[in-house]
Amino acid sequence: MVPVQTQIRNPLYFLLFAMFCWLSLGNSARAEGISALPPIDARSYILMNAETGQILAAKNAYKPYAIASLSKLMTLYLLFQDIDSGHLQLHGQYTPGPAALQTGGSSMFLRAGLPFSLAQLILGMTVPSGNDAAVEAAVLVGGNVPTFVQQMNRSAQKLGMLSTTYNNPDGLPHPNNFSSAYDQAVLTRNILQRFPQYLPFFGHKNFTYAGITSPNPNLLVGRVPFVTGMKSGYTDAAGHCLVVTGTQGNMTLIAVVLGVPSFTNESRGFWKASWAGLKLLDWGFARTLWLPQAAGLENTAEEQ
Repeated sequence: MVPVQTQIRNPLYFLLFAMFCWLSLGNSARAEGISALPPIDARSYILMNAETGQILAAKNAYKPYAIASLSKLMTLYLLFQDIDSGHLQLHGQYTPGPAALQTGGSSMFLRAGLPFSLAQLILGMTVPSGNDAAVEAAVLVGGNVPTFVQQMNRSAQKLGMLSTTYNNPDGLPHPNNFSSAYDQAVLTRNILQRFPQYLPFFGHKNFTYAGITSPNPNLLVGRVPFVTGMKSGYTDAAGHCLVVTGTQGNMTLIAVVLGVPSFTNESRGFWKASWAGLKLLDWGFARTLWLPQAAGLENTAEEQ
């Protein structure tokens, strides 16, 4: 597999150019004809108002699909909950256990005997999407991975995520790891409402640990002014997946895109997913903020 740093570099130029052209139009120009949602090339998507829960646009939003590393959003949710309870300390020092050190795939590069803080562990999940970080969080919170996965599934049920089942804390491929765009929006909304103090962890373009700097595959973070976070994911089965949040004025929107095809080119998928998320957010802000009195807006929900 080509290193993530190399995968991202070339498509980033295309995405930045496209974003510049689109955003430079200005609110009024982009608002013209905004009743039609731009095409979103994905199996499923949803656009939700984070405050009210109103669904502004959707396609296959309640159907379960593989979600890859979006599974880490639930891992983070439970970690935030444990920190707030006082069980774990955000700036306390910890050393990784064997389960995390033996985990493959994307990594924050935990090393035996090398200490980390929970703040670093969080960034290890939100930026390079470290599977080792997710497993370490599971052990710290639940004592072991199976117990933690049970907590993940109980929490999903309590939150009303009825199309979701977790099999592991990291999102590595498994038939029992799946969710829907709606459920991921519900989880993201709960993170925003219950743990707003942790939102800055989702807004980093890069993260350095153990002397290694990793970029954020969410190409909107740090490049589009109104984008505040969230999480990306990719496996062959899931395609490219993205949860992205944005705030304009007093309004925050949540866009979830699942199954963006990469056409066997993983680097192309990074920018395609980011572009899809940007189009949803921008359309949503135009529809709800810039044309609040416009008559005859189409109902663009495509729920199937």
